[in-house]
Formats: sequence, C-alpha cells, structure tokens
Amino acid sequence: MKRNFLCLFCMLMLTLVFTSCKKDDGGSGLKSVFSYVADGYKVNFTNFSTNAKTYSWDFGDGSGETSTARAPQHIFTSKGDFLVTLTADNGSETSTFTDTVSIIGPNIKIDNDLSDWQYVPYAYQNGDGVAGTIRAVKTFAGAQDVFFLLEGTSDMDIELFDMYIDSDNNPATGFATYLYPAGAGADFLLEGPPGLPSWGSFYAHSGVGTGFSFSPTIGFDAGMSFGPVKPDAGKKYMEFSVKKSAINGPVGAISFCFIHLSTGYATLGIIPESEKPDSKFLKVTF
Repeated sequence: MKRNFLCLFCMLMLTLVFTSCKKDDGGSGLKSVFSYVADGYKVNFTNFSTNAKTYSWDFGDGSGETSTARAPQHIFTSKGDFLVTLTADNGSETSTFTDTVSIIGPNIKIDNDLSDWQYVPYAYQNGDGVAGTIRAVKTFAGAQDVFFLLEGTSDMDIELFDMYIDSDNNPATGFATYLYPAGAGADFLLEGPPGLPSWGSFYAHSGVGTGFSFSPTIGFDAGMSFGPVKPDAGKKYMEFSVKKSAINGPVGAISFCFIHLSTGYATLGIIPESEKPDSKFLKVTF
C-alpha cells in the first residue's frame, strides 16, 4: 500500500513538472523592441522584436507618417525628442515598445558640399509671382552659429547683399524698414560682398526705429562664413553662417530678411516677400 502510494505520488509530481514545462514552452515569446541611429534628421531603425509576423510604427512627430516595414527609415523635420512606438503582432497577441528618439539636427559645415542640407525643410519659399533672383531659403540653428542656405535662379551671383537681423525678438526695437510693415525691428545690418569677407561689416542699430542709424561693430571675417555660389540643375545655391556672438548672443530665435544687391545697390532679389501689408521678417527658432 505504501509502495503504491509512493508510485502514485511520483507520477503526480512528474505530471506537474511535465505540465509546467509544456506551458512555458508553449508561450508565444512575442516581444517588441528596437534601437535607432540618427544621422541628422534621418533615422534608421533596427528591429529586435521576436516571434512577430507584422509590425506597425508610429514615429510620434505629428507628421502622420507610419510604417509596416520591419526596419524602416524615417525623416524627421525638426530637432527635439520624439516618442516612437513599435507594435509587433503575431496574429493573436500584440506587444508594444515605446522609446524616446532624440534628434539634434544635421552637422552643417560651410564648404562646397551641400549634402548636409538634404533633409532640412525650407524655412520659406517665395511665391511664383515674386520676381527676383532669390527663390527659397533653408535655416538651421546650431549651438554657436545660425546657418542659411539660399536657393536662387541662375542669375543669383550675390556680389553684394544686405541682411537685416532682429536679434532681440522685439519688432518694436531696432530699425523699422518700410519693406516689412508687419514686423521688422532690425538690431543689426550685415552689408558687404561675401566673396571679400574682409570688406563686409556688421552694423548695430541705435536710436529710434524710424531712423537709419547703424554703427560698424565687426567685419564679416570675424562673424560670418561663406560657401561659394554653387550652380546645380539650373539653379544656384549659397550657404553661409552667422555667429550668434556677433549679434549679441540671441536666445530662442532671430528674425531676418536677406537682400541680393547689385554693385550699384539696386535690389535684385529679396526673401521673404516684402512690401505687402502682412510682410514681416522670417523667424528662425533655436
């Protein structure tokens, strides 16, 4: 009797062990997880999910773009931290993984290579009805400099220019140019030839807003960097940068306009569109 009880007990324990092992081995093992590598605004995702059949990505940037690829690439359009969510599905279960993707923007260099601007969105494009050599501009604010890429017609040579900058984000201070009645306030005027940076200068505004009163501060060679005017596919491009320290180290944003001038100071192109009731300087946020 004792022997039979012992055998029965052993059989029961084996059954419990077998049942327990079978339950563990029979789990789906579904798990959603990813990593990423950011190159400027371009992000490549690596999917480490297990036992999934389909995938759904939400990139969390408000673009509305999604993906069902296993390992997609996504182009963000601004700096910041974005909550990206991957949902993996095996037909009967789902697993969701969310992680913060940090975008610090492109590593722009002022040189003869414009590929680092590829995924930077346009800050402004002049309408088809706006005449002139300048058609569009891209901007990007780095830690020490504000970067600009001008896009223009085949006539955009830029031997001379004026650039007005509102560095304190207050249109009520600085020079109120008639070109932008809806908002100007230029605290600085940058004027000169980009091809001869030692000749160009920064000028700081003083006095009342209606008065054209500017005094020289530093030269282009101390506060700016220029790339060459570069032709490509029937258009021309010029990139340049302005040191934040040269315009009183603005915080948060600046606003500006850029005017392509002839050597006789005639306006050949301007951005943004000017001389309309709603015309105002173009804002670059940091």
